[in-house]
Amino acid sequence: MSDDNKIKLGEQLVRCVLDDKLSIDKKLKKMDYIIKLGADVNAECGLGYSVLSLAKMMQNDELVNFLEEKGAKETEFNSEKATNFFKTASIEEINKVLKILPDEFELDCDVDLSERGLTELPDFSKLSVKGSFYCNDNELDSLKGAPEYVGGNFCCFNNQLTTLEKGPSEVYGDFWCSNNQLTSLKGGPVEVGGDYDCSDNQLDSLKDGPVVVGGDYNCSNNQLDSLEDGPNKVGGDYNCSNNELDSLKGAPVEVGGNFVCYSNNLTSLKGAPREVKGKFDCSINQLISLEGAPSKVERDFNCSYNPLKSYKGKSDKIGGKFRAPKIEQVNIINAGNSR
Repeated sequence: MSDDNKIKLGEQLVRCVLDDKLSIDKKLKKMDYIIKLGADVNAECGLGYSVLSLAKMMQNDELVNFLEEKGAKETEFNSEKATNFFKTASIEEINKVLKILPDEFELDCDVDLSERGLTELPDFSKLSVKGSFYCNDNELDSLKGAPEYVGGNFCCFNNQLTTLEKGPSEVYGDFWCSNNQLTSLKGGPVEVGGDYDCSDNQLDSLKDGPVVVGGDYNCSNNQLDSLEDGPNKVGGDYNCSNNELDSLKGAPVEVGGNFVCYSNNLTSLKGAPREVKGKFDCSINQLISLEGAPSKVERDFNCSYNPLKSYKGKSDKIGGKFRAPKIEQVNIINAGNSR
């Protein structure tokens, strides 16, 4: 028998074990026939489990006894095989495997369901994923079925989500929910170990979003008129550009990277972080002074394209370049416009 035929028979044996539409008698007869055709009695499912391991997880004594009599052996979860399984298996096959896994089971692998045209997720809700979970670039309008815990990244960008409810409450890597139709961050994680990206949505508030973000925070391209209720600690860059902000009240006190707030309606920098460890970019606003600016900016300070009348409030310590319109030029332009 060729290896290809043996693999195909093994796949049939696994599907037969998982088939919940067959009665036990029909299932045993079909399994016996497949094995007689040459199927490997130790055939494995996509997660690396043998058919005997699956039967034991299903707590089906008749299946277990039958397979043990055939000389079947148990095998353990295989991370590499599992990652490939979720990437290549049909959604129907994935659902069948998930259905028999015990509650609170830890999947020590990545789960990649991106670009599958999904309108709903398979049910991972009772499981934990120690790796990353990717469901981006689909047609999801809900995160129902998502795992409760994700040890790596959780990516649900480029969907049709209107809510983050039913999504994971704990994410230790990046959380990317950009380019959806979110009007609220309710239901999302309170703390994110890596980056948090909720840009390109319809948010008018940061309420119910994360309190702590270990990496970069991006809420640009929304409809925000306030940064209140946003994170109080950001380890990396903070980007709130292209919104409707007239104030920076609610911004974190300290930012571990760049702070970018260009293309808003800011008339004051009051509320800005006291210290920015990267660049500070408040260009393309309505600022007439720099009062409220950070006391320390370790890289460039960019306040160009503002109707500044003075540099009053300029940071005491700027580690890079200071980019600003010349006050003399601004005054000439203003004088010309007033005629």
